[in-house]
Amino acid sequence: MRIIDTKGQLCPVPIIAAKRALKETITGESFVLITDNQTAFENLTTFFKDHKAEAQCIESQGVWTFTITKTSGATVKPQLEEEGTTVSHFEKGDYIVVISSDKMGEGDDKLGYLLMSTFIKAMKDTDKLPAKMLFYNNGVKLVTTTSPDIENLRDLEKMGVEILLCGTCVNHYSLDSVIGAGSISNMFVMAEIMVSSTKVIKP
Repeated sequence: MRIIDTKGQLCPVPIIAAKRALKETITGESFVLITDNQTAFENLTTFFKDHKAEAQCIESQGVWTFTITKTSGATVKPQLEEEGTTVSHFEKGDYIVVISSDKMGEGDDKLGYLLMSTFIKAMKDTDKLPAKMLFYNNGVKLVTTTSPDIENLRDLEKMGVEILLCGTCVNHYSLDSVIGAGSISNMFVMAEIMVSSTKVIKP
């Protein structure tokens, strides 16, 4: 039986893992998912109930072990990408994502960096990927070779998401030599993309 160990991972990582596993599991078959996060446990309980999956859970010393049996729904197998990388990619969405900072929201910076990293990873695992991701101002720092998010952004690019960077911003922060994904653009092009898009998400 497939075992998915998400101990040490904050929400929504366990939910993303559960969603992917449920899609990849054949009706009638089961998998195990493990978490040590209270919030993830509560969200997973609701998730499996909402998706009518048969879920049994055992708790031991702050670790929850779910055994999930898929009872209905279509099975979606992940596509095999180049270089043998397996990436879950289900459908291209009709929206764009614009990112102007290397952290998400206002308040504690450490939390903001964590939230932005989690958001980018969540984008990679959504059923509907963004058509484009635009990075400007401090956001271009996320797309450098030393960024902790660069591998997830490279995966998104492999999956067909167009990543565009503000050239003025890249030059301002002297990042020309360390850009690790996407292509350099300009604010006129990026403004046209935003104006012509019916859905724009700004985390």
